[in-house]
Amino acid sequence: MSADPTAAKSQPLRKVHGRDIDTTAQARCACYAAWSELTASPHDMDPRPGLREKRGAWHAVPHGQALDALAAEFIDTELDVLKRQYSSLFEVGSDGPPVPIREDIQTGQRAGTREDLVRFYDFFGYALAERFAWAPDHLSVELEFMHFLCYGEAATEDDPEPYQLAQVDFAERHLVRWVPAFADNVAKTAGESVYTRVTAALKDFILADYGWQSGTISAVKES
Repeated sequence: MSADPTAAKSQPLRKVHGRDIDTTAQARCACYAAWSELTASPHDMDPRPGLREKRGAWHAVPHGQALDALAAEFIDTELDVLKRQYSSLFEVGSDGPPVPIREDIQTGQRAGTREDLVRFYDFFGYALAERFAWAPDHLSVELEFMHFLCYGEAATEDDPEPYQLAQVDFAERHLVRWVPAFADNVAKTAGESVYTRVTAALKDFILADYGWQSGTISAVKES
């Protein structure tokens, strides 16, 4: 079973086991929603109300604990400060932004990146808001899609496995491949910016969550 119908023939059959969906899917859903808000442009949305509402909702997964301090810091920071720090790091620059927050640009426009993202989105019926349609590879959008998949895992009345396998596939093919280097670039560029702390903690979360997911998936021998 595959998240992407174009990849079904190249992947072994896999089975998900040992997940307490009622607990972990909902908590991870809250985690990814919060990470999406933390990395969204504060010019497009004020992340503070959403973070305030979600505080504590991620506690069922140990690797979500770093969100406590980050949410508190964002909630206590003036929106104008967030806008200024975000713009100076991810948007402003004579030769482009100091650190691109889009996968396609951050990875040197690797062939097929945007197309693969769109295939994932289309296959699961994830519709981008009009103002974000131009950037399906924006980090906040990719994290929002993971939130969408975790919500699907928690809420579906049918088989949750397609949503579960899509999460690990999407993380492996996208988030794990570029966010660690992106976070390191932010740390080298931004110094004491709040976004340095956000991206460093996000890197740790993505790697930990990918490891947790992988530990609940095993190959199935074909008979």
